Amino acid sequence: MPYTGRDIALFVVSFFFPPVAVLVKRGCGIDFLINILLCGLAAIPGIIHAFYIVHRYNDNFVEDIERDGLAYQAVPSDEPSRVTYGATNPEH
Repeated sequence: MPYTGRDIALFVVSFFFPPVAVLVKRGCGIDFLINILLCGLAAIPGIIHAFYIVHRYNDNFVEDIERDGLAYQAVPSDEPSRVTYGATNPEH
């Protein structure tokens, strides 16, 4: 998964100010509060958590099934007036 320029900048920000990167990425929610608590305990757990949040919620991943070659085909059925679409496994 390639990262956007925004994600790379958030990685840099998360090294110096981990709660700010989490706030920008996820908003003021439970992830932000967890990061503040982790930074209060020690800097390294807060930085690791911020890196995880920026990586986990990468905005660049969009799955385009139609472009990747998925095509629906008519499947023959017992009733000639009824056309179904999907798998061709006759056992089901």
